[in-house]
Amino acid sequence: MSGEGYAIVLRCRSWSEALRAKRFTWDQIADVIALVHEVGPLRCYRLAHGRTAVDVVDELNALDPAGTATLREGRLYDFEAWPAAGRRPTARVLALLAQVYQTRARNLLTDEVFATYSAHDRDVIDRADFRHLDPFQPVASCPIPQQRVSMDDEAHPGGPRRVTARSAAEAAALSVESCTALFRAVSAEEADMKRRELLLELSLALGGAPALALLRQLDPDEEARLARVVRAQGRVDAETVATIEKLIARCRRLDDTYGPAKVLSVVEAQRKLVARLLGTQSLLPGLRARLVHAYAELAQLAGYLHYDRLDYPAAERAFDAGLEAAHETGDAVLVAYIHHWHSWMAAFRGDAGTALDHAFATQGWTRRGGSNLVRACNAVSSAWAHGLTGQATEALRGLEAAKSWADRPTSIEPPYLYWVRESRGMEGASCFVYTALGNARKAADTAASQLKALGSGYTRERAFGLIHHGMALIQSKEIPAATAKLSEAVTIMRTHSSARLAHMLTQARQRLEPWSDNAHVRSLDERLRSVAVA
Repeated sequence: MSGEGYAIVLRCRSWSEALRAKRFTWDQIADVIALVHEVGPLRCYRLAHGRTAVDVVDELNALDPAGTATLREGRLYDFEAWPAAGRRPTARVLALLAQVYQTRARNLLTDEVFATYSAHDRDVIDRADFRHLDPFQPVASCPIPQQRVSMDDEAHPGGPRRVTARSAAEAAALSVESCTALFRAVSAEEADMKRRELLLELSLALGGAPALALLRQLDPDEEARLARVVRAQGRVDAETVATIEKLIARCRRLDDTYGPAKVLSVVEAQRKLVARLLGTQSLLPGLRARLVHAYAELAQLAGYLHYDRLDYPAAERAFDAGLEAAHETGDAVLVAYIHHWHSWMAAFRGDAGTALDHAFATQGWTRRGGSNLVRACNAVSSAWAHGLTGQATEALRGLEAAKSWADRPTSIEPPYLYWVRESRGMEGASCFVYTALGNARKAADTAASQLKALGSGYTRERAFGLIHHGMALIQSKEIPAATAKLSEAVTIMRTHSSARLAHMLTQARQRLEPWSDNAHVRSLDERLRSVAVA
């Protein structure tokens, strides 16, 4: 094997190990390898396993209980080169190779090559199915274990080792699409093989294809430091922690524009990485405190993203993990902030009691923290909870307090509160309160004011503003204007993955039910169907 050929095997072995860690089947790995290397199926499967031709030949010959197998390295290369060159493999060899690669023999051939075999050989190939040997293969797609195939057709039993169908299927459903997109994107856009390999390695460790947009913003030194900790080959230093903090901040901005689909896997992968670093490394106290704080931020952000997907149990677990880490750091502002989002999520679900409980907890921690922007967050979440219970006086008083605190930020405001000022977040939050109080005109005016000031990066907030404005117009029976606002929100949903937006659009449409036959409403219905919002 040439030096370049061996280098390709090593690279593919590294990718394969990362994909197997994500419970990819060998078939799935072969599919993604094919995106990078334009070779036939036989070579694709060998590369997927990260094996040299010698490795494969030795294992294949050892599988033959009669000792008649005499495959050589050069002959395997001939088989892999077919039909452009080389030699066509026999059906029995294909059956043995399928056992080595834990797949179906039929997967090792293109349709054109398969058609060249006799009916008897095609039957041998079709029956040779060893996917049951792959522990990550979903049970539903596994065959009844076949007899082992030898050069002289002597049988030898082999038994399967399986995981549950649900665990394997779910892992594949969550990972295959992302990783396939990752391999395709990196292969198409990155010509330098070493950089391609690094991006693939880091992206696989940090959430798949969505991580690419973040990694491309790192400089080479930052990438190298991150790679060392991902590989567990280097100690965590201040620069490494700074890189992780930088990625967290960029995840927040990416979420503003695109929503949880682009960010959640990256955030959860970073959270897992930071947890590993905290558990396996001896750290200086200052660095450990920063890492714990990074974990708390990641947990808070993960909770928010799960909430935006309407996955409340996952959100609660993440928020609770964030609170535990924030308590360890002694950061009263971050503790208060996480309680705020606990409260906000409860209010969104209509659970005013839980929302008030967390609002009170937020208030207690804000007294220790000194952040006026967190005080603003607490005031508006309290206002929404009071609004849900019909306590208009308390709700309106909370809104006034929120606006007052937001207009007076201190010099120690944490970076993750950027949205309060930049997006005029208190105005957007106030819309929820006015809607809960049934004050349509105030909700419309507040939404209109926020929409005028919003920057282009705040996609979700713009859609929320449009929906609130639309619902206020429905209450005023201004149906053409209302459907125009809601239709604009639907357009935004094509680029933003917030499930909350879909939920609120559904609620808004329900309020239009008395006007279902109106032409404007029918047009809105068509747009809703186009983005699969019922």
